Amino acid sequence: MLQIYRYTKPSQLITALILTGILSAGNGFTFIKSASASSTDFLAQTPNEQLKQNIRTDRLPRSVANAILRDISRRQGSFAGAFQITESSQQTWRNSCLELQRPEELCSQALVPGWRVVVSRGRQSWVYHSNQTGSVIRLNERANTGRLPQNVRNAVLREASAISRLPVRSLNIVDFQQTSWTEGCESSTFPNPCDQVLVSGWQVTVGGGNQRWVFVSNENGSRVELRSGNNASANLPQSIVEQVIADASRRIRSRIAVGRRNITQAERVVWSNGCLDLGGAAESCLFAQVPGWRVTVTVGSERLVYHTDNNSQVRFNRDASTTVGNVDTGEAVPIPESELPPPLDTNVVFREISSGGFAGRTYETTLLNDGRLIRVRRGDINDSDRTVRRLSRQQFQQFQQLLRRYRGEFDNLRYPASRNSADYITYTLTSQDGTVEYNDVSQNELPPNLQAVITAWNQINDNPSQAPDDDTLNPVPIRPSELPLPLDQGVVFREISSGGFAGRTYETILRDDGLLIRVRIGDANDSERSVRRVSAQQVRQFQRVLERQAGEFQNISYPAPRGSADFITYTLTSEDGTVQYNDISQNNLPQNLQAVLQTWSNIISNAR
Repeated sequence: MLQIYRYTKPSQLITALILTGILSAGNGFTFIKSASASSTDFLAQTPNEQLKQNIRTDRLPRSVANAILRDISRRQGSFAGAFQITESSQQTWRNSCLELQRPEELCSQALVPGWRVVVSRGRQSWVYHSNQTGSVIRLNERANTGRLPQNVRNAVLREASAISRLPVRSLNIVDFQQTSWTEGCESSTFPNPCDQVLVSGWQVTVGGGNQRWVFVSNENGSRVELRSGNNASANLPQSIVEQVIADASRRIRSRIAVGRRNITQAERVVWSNGCLDLGGAAESCLFAQVPGWRVTVTVGSERLVYHTDNNSQVRFNRDASTTVGNVDTGEAVPIPESELPPPLDTNVVFREISSGGFAGRTYETTLLNDGRLIRVRRGDINDSDRTVRRLSRQQFQQFQQLLRRYRGEFDNLRYPASRNSADYITYTLTSQDGTVEYNDVSQNELPPNLQAVITAWNQINDNPSQAPDDDTLNPVPIRPSELPLPLDQGVVFREISSGGFAGRTYETILRDDGLLIRVRIGDANDSERSVRRVSAQQVRQFQRVLERQAGEFQNISYPAPRGSADFITYTLTSEDGTVQYNDISQNNLPQNLQAVLQTWSNIISNAR
C-alpha cells in the first residue's frame, strides 16, 4: 500500500482525497459495515441511548420521565435540564398510594404497576414512585438522598435472592436509608448483663413482583439480616418458630393453618429483663439484658406480636396485638360438593355470582378469554339488564396474572356471615382453579390475597375499557415499498429502531453464529458500533420461539394512537416476514408477539 501511494500521480491523489471528503461529509452516502468484525470489536459494549440530554432511561416512558423532571424542578426552583434520571426500574406497588401513604390518607389495597426512579443533580439524589404513565407520582421523602454503596447493594440482593429463590435480575432496590441499631451478646448470666453494641449501616427494602423484604446491613455489606418480609422467619431459631406458630394457631379466629409464611416480621431486640419486658405485676423478673426477637404473625386482619429469647422462651404481647377472638365470622369452611356452582366453560376466565341484599336479585358476571365482560340478571326474561363491555388487553393480562398468583385462594371454601346478620349480599367467585364464597358483611376479614383479587375484580367492573376498537389494536398491512430488505444469509433476526426525541436509527442483527451486532445508521465513523455474543443454546431457543410465532410476522404494522408524538418505532424481521410496532402501544400487542419481544429483550440483556 505504501508503494501505491508513493507512485500515485499528484492529480490522481488530489482527486481521491476530494472524493473521500465528500463521502465522509454526506450522511446519505454512509455505508454500514458488514456483519463481520475483528476480535477488538468483539469487546465493544453497547452505548447508553439518551432520549434527551438529561434523561437516561431503560424503556422508562417519556411521560413518567417528564412528569418527574417537572416536579423536581418545581420543588427545587431550578430548570429541568439541571437534573438527570440516573436509575429507573419497574415496580409493582402494593396500594394506590404507591407505598408512600400520607398521614390520614386512605389507600386502596390494589396492585399498581409502575416505576421507581432516581433523579440526581451532582451528589444529591431524589427517589420517586410512579404509576405506569406518570399520571401519579410521589416523592419518597424517606429515601436517603445519597448513594447506596455498591458492595451493600450486591450483598443485599444476593441475600434476597437466596431467601426468595428468585434470580437477582428479578429483584430491585425499592428504598434505602441509613440507620443504626443495638445488639447484645448471645447469652447473659445474671447479674452480669450483656454489653450492647451500636451498629451503623443501612436499611434496604428489596422488591420482587408484589413481594417486599426489608434488610439491615452494616456499612460495608459484610453482614446482612432480614428484618421483615415474606421470609422473615429465615433467621429465627427453629425452636422459636415452632412455638410461635403453635401459639398463634390457638389464638387466631380462623381455621386456616398458620405456617412460616405468616411470620411477617422478625426483629432482633435486647430485652431489659428476664420476662422479656412483659412481666405482670405479681411476677418477679430478673434484671438482665436478654437478647432475643420481636416476632409478628399476620393472618388476615389479625396481627399477633411475640417477645422471645434466643432459645425457648416465647411470650405473647397482647397490647401490641390486634385480634378479634374466636368468633364465628370469617371462619373458612368447605363448600359442600352439592352446592358448588358448575365449572367454567373453556372460553371463560372468571365468573362472579352475586345474590341477596334488599332486592334479592341474582346477577352473573363472566369474563371471557377475548376480554369481553358480560353481566346478566338471572330470571330476566327480556334480558333487559344485560350489558356487554370489554377490557383493555392490559387490564385482562394483569387480572390473569393476579389469578395465577393467588390461585390457592380458590379452594372451594366459604366465608359465612356472622350470626344475626341480615340483608347481606353473597358473592360466589369461580376461576379455572375452583370457587370461593364470601359476603359483604365479612369482606374486610378475608385473607389479604383474596382481598387483592376482589379489589382488582371490582376495579374491572367499575372501569372497563370503553374503547375496544382503539386503533392501536388493529394491525394494518405494510406497503411493499416500505418493507425493509430481507435478511442476509446467516442472519436470524433484525431489529430497526427509529424516532424518539433523538431521532436516531439503530439496527441490531442476530447471526446464527451467536454474534449480536448493533450499529447506528448514519454514523460516519462507526463509533457506536458494538459486537457482542450470545450462546448457541440461546440462539436455538430464540429460533424455536420464532418458528412457533411465525404467524406474527406477516408484514403488518401496529400503528401508534392518533395524536401521539416522539414515539419509537420498532421494525422486526425474521425469515418469515416483518412486523412493526411502537413503544406507546407495546402493551396492547398480541400475547404471541409479546413473547417474542420478551425473548429478544432477554437476549440483548444477556449478551456478552
